[in-house]
Amino acid sequence: MILGRSYMQVLKESVRQRIVTSARKEFQKKSFEKASMRAIASSAGMTVGNLYRYYKNKEDLFGSIIDPLFKALMNLKKEILLVEDDKISWLLNSLQELQKEYRIEWLILSAGSAGSKYEKALDNVYALLQSTIKEVLEENNKQGNLAAPVASAILHGLRTILQTEKKNSPEVIESFLQFMMSDMIERAVS
Repeated sequence: MILGRSYMQVLKESVRQRIVTSARKEFQKKSFEKASMRAIASSAGMTVGNLYRYYKNKEDLFGSIIDPLFKALMNLKKEILLVEDDKISWLLNSLQELQKEYRIEWLILSAGSAGSKYEKALDNVYALLQSTIKEVLEENNKQGNLAAPVASAILHGLRTILQTEKKNSPEVIESFLQFMMSDMIERAVS
């Protein structure tokens, strides 16, 4: 009997993984608002009723996909307080690592989270990036008002790379961040 329970748990986890795989594709293709639980269930090879046994609603399913990235992004706000030197490089490296680990989730969050509780999540990332850049610029007697367009350009650039560079995105992101930031950091401290 214990063996039977363990086997059933494995089956349930495999079903959950099929659901998540199907949902990632649906949310990436259509966004949260336009995604359909019926389409997700069909793609996962199950009935809609069975899907609702695993996730109470579309928001719950979306959260199961996005929440690990969201929590990691929110932790950056706490962790950066402990960084003493070169906060910009630390933050950009952290964002780069999160984009490697959560590529699809980042795309969904940035382009398809409208209507969900996560729709403003990247606004927090933008605010953190902007304030960090502004702090560095102002500490070095430079124009802090440049922080907003620089932060916007960085986030837009990262999203564009993730959308267009499926296989090479980690390398292209690294090159992009070096291109965007190396001169700025040097100019800020000179």
